[in-house]
Amino acid sequence: MEPMLPLFAPKGRVLLVDGHHLAYRTFFALKGLTTSRGEPVQAVYGFAKSLLKALKEDGDAVIVVFDAKAPSFRHEAYEGYKAGRAPTPEDFPRQLALIKEFVDLLGLVRLEVPGYEADDVLATLAKKAEREGYEVRILTADRDLYQLVSDRVAILHPEGHLITPGWLMERYGLRPEQWVDYRALAGDPSDNIPGVKGIGEKRAAALLREWGSLENLLKHLDRVKPSLREAILAHMEDLRLSQDLSRVRTDLPLEVDFARRREPDREALKAFLERLEFGSLLHEFGLLEGPQALEEAPWPPPEGAFVGYLLSRPEPMWAGLEALAACREGRVHRAEDPLSGLRDLREVRGLLAKDLAVLALREGLDLPPSDDPMLLAYLLDPANTTPEGVARRYGGEWTAEAGERAALAERLYGRLRERLEGEEKLLWLYQELERPLSRVLAHMEATGVRLDVPYLRALSLEVEAEVRRVEEEVFRLAGHPFNLNSRDQLERVLFDELGLPAIGKTEKTGKRSTSAAVLEALREAHPIVAKILEYRELTKLKSTYIDPLPGLVHPKTGRLHTRFNQTATATGRLSSSDPNLQNIPVRTPLGQRIRRAFVAEEGWLLVALDYSQIELRVLAHLSGDENLIRVFKEGQDIHTETASWMFAVPKEAVDPLMRRAAKTVNFGVLYGMSAHRLSQELSIPYEEA
Repeated sequence: MEPMLPLFAPKGRVLLVDGHHLAYRTFFALKGLTTSRGEPVQAVYGFAKSLLKALKEDGDAVIVVFDAKAPSFRHEAYEGYKAGRAPTPEDFPRQLALIKEFVDLLGLVRLEVPGYEADDVLATLAKKAEREGYEVRILTADRDLYQLVSDRVAILHPEGHLITPGWLMERYGLRPEQWVDYRALAGDPSDNIPGVKGIGEKRAAALLREWGSLENLLKHLDRVKPSLREAILAHMEDLRLSQDLSRVRTDLPLEVDFARRREPDREALKAFLERLEFGSLLHEFGLLEGPQALEEAPWPPPEGAFVGYLLSRPEPMWAGLEALAACREGRVHRAEDPLSGLRDLREVRGLLAKDLAVLALREGLDLPPSDDPMLLAYLLDPANTTPEGVARRYGGEWTAEAGERAALAERLYGRLRERLEGEEKLLWLYQELERPLSRVLAHMEATGVRLDVPYLRALSLEVEAEVRRVEEEVFRLAGHPFNLNSRDQLERVLFDELGLPAIGKTEKTGKRSTSAAVLEALREAHPIVAKILEYRELTKLKSTYIDPLPGLVHPKTGRLHTRFNQTATATGRLSSSDPNLQNIPVRTPLGQRIRRAFVAEEGWLLVALDYSQIELRVLAHLSGDENLIRVFKEGQDIHTETASWMFAVPKEAVDPLMRRAAKTVNFGVLYGMSAHRLSQELSIPYEEA
């Protein structure tokens, strides 16, 4: 196990943390982060990450300060203080309580002083520490505290930069002692501090640079422009009030021993982070269960053991099995000959069980994949897509040692099953759908798909000739040859030589864009644009599919073997990789010709099955739309019906391209596609979309 992060390196420095401000800031910055149980934790996670980053740099003593629930003296002095702020979000108080628990578990000092804001407590502590000879860092993004900055006190912004007297002078042209006057003149809408109406931040800074202080400015009002003088005199009461509200207290009666330290409660902290599923923080705090001394036992393992293995490469149909081990009740069994060891197994239980099952099928062994912690973790949260992430989230580490992987799989399986207790629907999904499906997918991967390699090679020659023809046509329209694959040369031809309008610029370089979206928008501006788009389509399909696919055919099976990923998408859909067969194009004639290279064995057929517009059927039910319901009840094709309406033609006249456009519209509207996106998808003008 890694040593826990040393929180209190002796640096003669005090770190003060503006707890409430930091919590509120991260609450909005990371909105949407939840545990697998749906518990919002974004503020807790963001606070912990920011605090951890600061702890690595600072200090001898760490004190975290929160606002007390009671109103402060500023509310008593000014009823409108902080009025107009949005109500506290419903999820925030509970997360704030978790943050305070986290601070306590770290062994840090936590302070709340009734009647005073965190700013006043921080200011008092900063000045006290400064007097006692410490350097001080205040972790906050609150500008109120800039007035405290000195040679020994700096603001540590959560984004990482230090706010020092030099920074203030460079950014605002002001000294720290001018900050209260600056806020008094400019006001602060976030705290409802009125300031002087008509004097903004720039003018306030300029006045203080000229006159040095508010008092000196008021003494020489007769030398100020009449409009400014009138504004100040008209708002003198607001000005004095704003000055009082802006000045933090540095004299609170606080008794704090900066030399006092407490050790973190390691076990409770570990349990806390595991409960909130902060795997990365477990790792950063050195609380992960690393590789443990395992009891060795002879091969073969008992029934029900979890396996761990190492492959020479990710694709199981091409990989060598470099190591095989199994773990049962903490005892690890290692196979001397991994491939021979497979014959002693009856099933594969473990992380990424399907991959080993595919390799076994390649070797003529039917070892069905069984329990896999990856599937359990995926059901709890579809964001769990890698063994490294699952291990860190639920307490463990994914190493490159087969025995450790087997032991990790056994531990994770037990913990994840505990989390699923009482989740009957998720357990049903695991037992009746995901686990059996992994066996089907293993056989699909191992079987592969037949590819007509001679057909693709002939198609490659044909497309190469077409590429040359289109290239010559582009050169003719341009008036000279150039490198079509060079964006800089293409940019010069289109915008300098042919005078086409430059629609957009690239983000990184600021050059005139030649992206597909820009070219689509310019399609009607010059005949060369359509030819360039045609060239790009031909070369992309050739380099992405036509030429590489034959090289991916397995020499032993003569087939193409993709990987079907069961835990890769948040929607529950399968994905395909190595190679990705989901993206084989279909919308263009050439794309359809590429698809013809995927063929069935002699005497067999390829059958395509799909839901019959399941989302649109749900939409018809929920909306009660009579036309939608009629189309489905009559067994009509909804996309053909839509195309007939869109293009004002009889249903019999709807061709495949029309139907495909209608399908894009139907599902695009359902999933919130914008008119801009629709125009790009269908290559039609924005107005038409």
